[in-house]
Amino acid sequence: MMNHIHMRVRWRWAGLLLVLATVAVACSGGQRGGTDEGVREAVRTSLAAGPSPTASPTPTPEPTATPRPTATPQPTATPDFIANPPTRPPSPARTAGGRTYPPGAFEFIHTQFSVPPPPARVPDEFVAGLPAVPDGVCPLTGLPVENPAVLQRRPLNVRVDNSEPARPQAGLAFADVVWETLAEGGITRFTATYLCQDAETIGPVRSARLIDLQLWPMLDAVLVHVGASQPVMDMILSSPWAEANLDEYLGAPGFYRIPEAPVSWLRTYTGTGLLWEAVEAMGQQRPSRTLRGWRFDQTPPPEGGQPAVELLIPFSQLASSVVRFRYDEASGTYVRYQGEAPHVDRLTGEPLRAATVFVVFAEMTVTEIVEDSLGSRSLHFKVYGEGPALVVRDGLAYEVTWRREGENVMIRPVDAEGHIVPFKPGPIWVEIVPLGLEVSWE
Repeated sequence: MMNHIHMRVRWRWAGLLLVLATVAVACSGGQRGGTDEGVREAVRTSLAAGPSPTASPTPTPEPTATPRPTATPQPTATPDFIANPPTRPPSPARTAGGRTYPPGAFEFIHTQFSVPPPPARVPDEFVAGLPAVPDGVCPLTGLPVENPAVLQRRPLNVRVDNSEPARPQAGLAFADVVWETLAEGGITRFTATYLCQDAETIGPVRSARLIDLQLWPMLDAVLVHVGASQPVMDMILSSPWAEANLDEYLGAPGFYRIPEAPVSWLRTYTGTGLLWEAVEAMGQQRPSRTLRGWRFDQTPPPEGGQPAVELLIPFSQLASSVVRFRYDEASGTYVRYQGEAPHVDRLTGEPLRAATVFVVFAEMTVTEIVEDSLGSRSLHFKVYGEGPALVVRDGLAYEVTWRREGENVMIRPVDAEGHIVPFKPGPIWVEIVPLGLEVSWE
């Protein structure tokens, strides 16, 4: 490189010397046989004579303005609401359930019982920018619907018991999604979400827990339950979504009791027909505004899958709280086992199945809320932000990351590049488990 630079310098000097030599030759030719004064006189004579009559002056071109290049618009960066979560405004004043709550009561109750603060909403534009399923497809299962009118109704989040006396439950086989978490005492409880399917009977219906305060706004659903502990009840009634609350304990319609239940607290049942009538009557029937962000594909991702013929989730040491999902290759679904026995639905007499099992590992907090006469404390699972997860489908397990930016955003699985990992079309079971729980698959 340096050699090239030196060559260019020498060529510049050579050119300059050539010009000077030419000028010298021209000057010497003009002075041949004369003096400097003669040269000057010739110059003056030439200038006085003016331009030749046949020569036309060369017009000086007008400078042309160079147009400024048009700036290429830069794409708007997607806000990182996980790194920089928005500030949550105080909840508005509200009167519900015969109680009056001042502004900010919803957030204040969290602080009084050592419950982590709730996430804030993100702008609706962010939610609208998440991928959506095609028209006529259920956003919770990825399956086509026979009647598109069902997509105009609001999802139902029904609380269902999972203690041993409650089994077999009715109607879980018809839920689009079933969310399972520990309640207390080593027993799990379900939130069954219904949108695209109907279940004539659902139950036994039980009380709400802290997890419902996250699933409720996430799905923009109607919460269906039988009461709650007083602090959780106050959170529900003071929340911004209190109008979409069907509580049998407070006298909401849509429920009935059966006398043949083994214990009194397992006698409450309902059905989607009754519930959607109640939702219509209280003026809350409309499409959900948040069901975006899930992807579905019949073909599993080509890379990263590990063999997973059986998935083991030991929620607690109690034998009845050890959950298994075993892959049935013939149907391409996972059969659910409670302990060693298949978990059967009372309406169908068949085992419960999942096209996809989505395991969400979440930070668990034991709060100061007392849930029962034994002094059991309410559990809080932080399912906003991000954390480790599994997507189990087609006999394969994919280790992924779950992500949720705000209270009105669906939790979804993403790969290392941030791309949404697709579920298999069909019913989904979401298992929300504590961080560190030894979930295994083989």
